[in-house]
Amino acid sequence: MNIKSVIQFSILCIPSTYSFALGLNHSPIQQVTLYPTSAKIERTIPVQAGEQLVTLTGLAANFDINQLQYQSSNIEVNAVSHTDSAIDKPSGTESSQLRSQIEGVKKKISEQNSIIQAAELQNKFLGNVTEGSAPKVRQDAYVAFIAIDQAKIEKEKLEQRLGELEQDLNAIGDSDFNQRTLKFYVNAKQQGEIKISYLIPYARWQPTYKAELNTQTKQVKLTRMAMIAQKTGEDWNNVKLALSTSTPRNYVQQIQPQPWWVNYYEPEPVRPVYEPAPAPIAMAEMAMDSEAKSRSPARNNGPSFPQFQAADLNFSTEFRSETKASIPSSQQQIFLPLSAEQYPAKLSVWVLPKQSTQATINAEIAKLDSNWPSGIVKLYRDGDYIGQRTWNNNADEALQMSFGIDEQIQVNVTDLTDKKNPVRSRSETIQKQQYSVQNLHSYPIQVTVFESEPQSQNGKLTTQSTYSLVPSATTWNGQPNINQWQMNLEPKQTFKLDVQHQFKYPSKGYTSGF
Repeated sequence: MNIKSVIQFSILCIPSTYSFALGLNHSPIQQVTLYPTSAKIERTIPVQAGEQLVTLTGLAANFDINQLQYQSSNIEVNAVSHTDSAIDKPSGTESSQLRSQIEGVKKKISEQNSIIQAAELQNKFLGNVTEGSAPKVRQDAYVAFIAIDQAKIEKEKLEQRLGELEQDLNAIGDSDFNQRTLKFYVNAKQQGEIKISYLIPYARWQPTYKAELNTQTKQVKLTRMAMIAQKTGEDWNNVKLALSTSTPRNYVQQIQPQPWWVNYYEPEPVRPVYEPAPAPIAMAEMAMDSEAKSRSPARNNGPSFPQFQAADLNFSTEFRSETKASIPSSQQQIFLPLSAEQYPAKLSVWVLPKQSTQATINAEIAKLDSNWPSGIVKLYRDGDYIGQRTWNNNADEALQMSFGIDEQIQVNVTDLTDKKNPVRSRSETIQKQQYSVQNLHSYPIQVTVFESEPQSQNGKLTTQSTYSLVPSATTWNGQPNINQWQMNLEPKQTFKLDVQHQFKYPSKGYTSGF
């Protein structure tokens, strides 16, 4: 018997006494597995002996019903159906409270409208009065006008408040989901349960880190954090959390081998090519495009804090916690601690005179394992916040972290080119510079000066570089032609380096990069 016939049979034949309707409070969320762009919800539906139809109401209709998974214990599930309704839309506690406040403000606005309309009607009536005391009519009209003015002022305040509440409600965005009802047609000879799971959007987690450098102890403290946000229309109360680096996909494409076809075509007769005349319109379009590019923009319940343990799976990493947490459906972002570890660091000051005259403090620590997924890292140096950067944990070598500018390292670049007789012809250019690095600290410090050697992308352009000192190394992180001079600068000591780069090229054409 197929599912459709089972459903029709059940609807026609099951007595109402064997139908059992459950709300979400009877089947609370037990486990949530968060992914970078979604979450898997797991809950259990209790089934009593003798039941034939179990209904679960109040779900948010924001998940693909085809991804619903269920597993029964001690009972048989014959069929499953669902219905979606726009009535009694579910939402989280924060949205429900905002809805109530919005309804209350709308009611007060209606009351002020009634006051205004009643006072205006009274004044209209008083305008048609031909008998009675004039002072009495004037006093009544005065009172009515005062009521109108006060009601309009109060209405304006209420409308501003209404706009603010609706803006907050829209920012959460979990109050527009339809309500979904699941029906399970079962054969329950004894008490049992149905475990269901489904994947929902509007929930995410991302790793964030805090790196704290102590320059005295030469230690870096790395704290792992998880940023969690969810706007699913249902609060996650007292649930077990798991954070996974995997990304489930709705559709998986099967890649299959394809034949490789090649071909050859006879050359076509050569047609004369005429040089096109200058095109002012094209130049205008280029100017408009450049201008357009210049105008284009640059791109209530507090949670508990569980303790997570990292687990390496075959294709991902999962952080699991046995401690339960509560995450409301709201616009807030919650940061949960994962772990904190201390690492010894090799400190040095980096100087790249070709790029900047500001020296930066660099800390080098050993390569981290794959339990550290890529994310945003916030940098602190001796308790002071330096900034943040995106960190990708995919380097094959040691991890390098920059902890801001070292103001006590003075860097100067002096142009040694002869201004009176510059060596720059139509086929040759020579650059001469001197780099000066002085340590203004009261203690010695390790300094590394970097200078990239120019590399030609065209055989007709040749380069030659000479240095007053032999570099300590000529390769950096597997990249050749990046020279380094490493030294230990004593207090007030100055390091000087003369560099010369010579470029030769044909007199016709143009060059770039220098």
